Amino acid sequence: MAKRLLLLGGGGHCRSVADSLLADGRYDEIGIVDYDTEANVADLPVVGNDEDLPSLFADGWEEAFVAVGSVGNVSLRRKLFEKIKAVGFSIPHIIDPTAAIARDAVIGEGVYIGKRAVVNAKAEVESFAIINSGAIVEHDVFIDAFTHVSPGATICGEAKIGWNTHIGAAAVVKQGVSIGSNVIIGAGSVVLKDIPDFVKAYGNPCKVVESCQ
Repeated sequence: MAKRLLLLGGGGHCRSVADSLLADGRYDEIGIVDYDTEANVADLPVVGNDEDLPSLFADGWEEAFVAVGSVGNVSLRRKLFEKIKAVGFSIPHIIDPTAAIARDAVIGEGVYIGKRAVVNAKAEVESFAIINSGAIVEHDVFIDAFTHVSPGATICGEAKIGWNTHIGAAAVVKQGVSIGSNVIIGAGSVVLKDIPDFVKAYGNPCKVVESCQ
């Protein structure tokens, strides 16, 4: 039986996810779900929009993945994940073939891990998180659900990152540091101390600059 997967969202993040899938080769058929019928994602067909999900499931599309990116606001991603779960789709995690994943790392459903990313020993990446291209998640790190670790960011050993947090590109989080939920860490920041929930923080050393509440 053919293995088929729907990708929800036809934007830039979807193109990265699709490229990883095509390099992996485990799916016989990949379809894009988007209201833009002209969405160009690796020449993959647009097979419907959000409203068509129940009929697509009935037609034999059994797996679906939300390929919409996020920067500090996961409301759309969360809504789409809830929708595909309610319909009954299975939700895989997608790992680019060039990524390095430790044997005892834990990867939740709906997670995307991009090109040349590293998830090291005993790290845990919770459901629907994004570990983007070249990011490093070191040993014993905990990444909570819906968090986005941007390209080139480094999360050092035993750090903890809360729910719905955005770690900017090339940021560095020191070993053992805890970052709260609903936080935005600016690109290139160096996080040396714990960061509370619901704030924006940036700089070297990283400092809280405003509340997100």
